[in-house]
Amino acid sequence: MSMAKILIVDDSVTVRKILVHTLKPKNFKCVEAVDGIDALEKLAQHPDVKLVISDLNMPNMDGIELISNIRGNPDLKDLPIIMLTTESGAEHRRKAHEAGANLYLVKPSPPHIILFKVQSLIETEK
Repeated sequence: MSMAKILIVDDSVTVRKILVHTLKPKNFKCVEAVDGIDALEKLAQHPDVKLVISDLNMPNMDGIELISNIRGNPDLKDLPIIMLTTESGAEHRRKAHEAGANLYLVKPSPPHIILFKVQSLIETEK
C-alpha cells in the first residue's frame, strides 16, 4: 500500500534498474539520480522523498559527500539513507556511518533484504 518515494543514486543504469525492479512490488515510487550532484537536485525537486539509497563510488560527487550534504541540510537531516556499495571494507563503512548513513549494505544484496531494510527505515519515519 506504500506509495513512499525513494531516491536511487547510482551511476550504473543497471543497478538503478535492479533497484527499481526490487522496490516495484511494494509500490514504492522511485526517483533516479546518476551522482551526488544530480541527487541533491532531485531532492530539491521532490521534497517528499522518504529514503535515499546511494552508491559510494560515483563521478562528480560520491556517496559520502552526498550524505554529508544531506545531513547538513536542516530539512533533510533526518532522511533515512542506505549506502549500497561493492566496497566491503571497514574503513568505507566507518566513513559512511560517520557521514550519517543509517545502513551500509554491500552489493549484491538480496532483493528481500533490501526491501526489508527499506521498509523498516520508512516505517520508523512515520
